[in-house]
Amino acid sequence: MAVAQLLMAHGTGLFRVMDEPDDRAVARLRLTARALGIDWPSTATLTQFERGLDPADPRHATLMLSIRRAGNGAGYRAFASDETPWHAAVAAPYVHATAPLRRLADRYVVEAALAVANARNLPEYVDAAFARLPKVMARADSRAGQIDRAVIAMAEAVMLAGREGERFDAVVTAIDERGAAIQLCTLPITARIDAAGLTPGDAVVLTLARADPAQRRIDFEPVG
Repeated sequence: MAVAQLLMAHGTGLFRVMDEPDDRAVARLRLTARALGIDWPSTATLTQFERGLDPADPRHATLMLSIRRAGNGAGYRAFASDETPWHAAVAAPYVHATAPLRRLADRYVVEAALAVANARNLPEYVDAAFARLPKVMARADSRAGQIDRAVIAMAEAVMLAGREGERFDAVVTAIDERGAAIQLCTLPITARIDAAGLTPGDAVVLTLARADPAQRRIDFEPVG
């Protein structure tokens, strides 16, 4: 955040930006909290509620991950004089600047910070890179997201392997063209089931039909 303020003051930079979750996403998060047994007062906004979550509590950590993934996704935006770059999850202007050995954007952000902090002109190649990097980093983020989802799917399958036939309480958190999204009440696991006859907020009992770590897949069937 400090580097972001520095670069904004000098009219340059490449910023990490993220929109606030929309009303539909917040409604889903409230149902996730209910499934996990976490009290979310009806009068508390998402921002107010999130400040009270404790990452050391597994249930809270599960919800915090859901919150991070609830928005429309983070991206990168070059400085523009007519707008303030905003990262909803950070609740401030924000840049990536701490990992130049593994994240391409950081290399140029660090170069810019060093230049302006030492009263030097911004190198032309850095300024040119800021215009191109949003698309480049979007492709990198997409690949990273695929890997992230695959790792989580594998972890979920590993947690449930050998428990086929067991029953689990869950809450329906959303319904769309892919079916009903559910959150297990006792484990940090989400899944999809057939949406027939279901509405968001429904409590359901599910039987684990399959947990296959090799395929990174879990399947549940409604009881009854």
